[in-house]
Amino acid sequence: MNEITIIDLTKVAQQSQIDPHSAAILSQSFSPFFERANALRNEAMQTVVTGLGQPTAMKRARELRLIFQEVRTDADKKREEMKRESLRYGNAVQGAYNLIRLLVEPIEEHLKAQEYFAVRLEEQRRDETRQLREAEAGPYMNFFPQTIDLATVTDNDFARLLNGAKLQKQAADAERKRQEEEATETARKEQEAREAMRVENELLRQEAAEQAEITRKEREAVENERRKAQAVLDAEREAAQKAQREIQAALDTAREKAKAIEAAQRREKEEAERIAREAAQAPDRDKLIAYAAKIRAVEMPEITGEPVRQLRAGLKMIHDGLEMIER
Repeated sequence: MNEITIIDLTKVAQQSQIDPHSAAILSQSFSPFFERANALRNEAMQTVVTGLGQPTAMKRARELRLIFQEVRTDADKKREEMKRESLRYGNAVQGAYNLIRLLVEPIEEHLKAQEYFAVRLEEQRRDETRQLREAEAGPYMNFFPQTIDLATVTDNDFARLLNGAKLQKQAADAERKRQEEEATETARKEQEAREAMRVENELLRQEAAEQAEITRKEREAVENERRKAQAVLDAEREAAQKAQREIQAALDTAREKAKAIEAAQRREKEEAERIAREAAQAPDRDKLIAYAAKIRAVEMPEITGEPVRQLRAGLKMIHDGLEMIER
């Protein structure tokens, strides 16, 4: 380690370009820290602990570390006090402190290592013990309590914990095996159930197909019957419509005949009325001849019944008389 002296402090003051008075104050303020640190520097660096049988050296290392810690903290207090004067002076003060820190911190670290030699040795031993026991625990490590530090338990406690972990692993392995066997058995039963269901579904499918075929045939038969019935209905409807048309045609013909008869009757009536009017206007003899002609125009009916012979004879006499009138 290079030695840091008051000369280095003077260089810091020069490089910061502060006035001689401030440089003198800087040197005066931080020189005691250099003096205190350098006075114990050699003793501190010569304090070396190599084994557990040096408690005095470890104690002295602690004392010296605290002294150097005090030098550093006092210098830091002085730094804070003096930096407030000006920026340039503060830079010089900071530089001076940095020198003190560079001087003291390595010594502190050295003394701290000596002071905690036993602690570091114990930590190393614990790390080695922990690694050895973790290696010994191997696959049983997961069954150890999570809060247990294997480096701190006694050998008897570690043996007890290891035995308990083995028992827990055995129980866990047995439980896992039981669960696997149970899962295998469950899977087998599920497979059998699925197979049985598949067979049943196949049978149902076949039955459904057969029933569908039967239903199709029945439907076809019903459809055939329906078509036949529809054909009969269509034929009957056609016949009924034809008959309706024939009846309508007969009615139309009858209506036309009735109209013709009505027209003929109307003409005959009109002719009779004309003849009557003319007869009314003719002389009596002409009227009588016309009347006789009308009566003779009516055909004498064939009468064979005995009760009406005399009536027929009388009618004949009338008829003969009318003929004589006409002549």
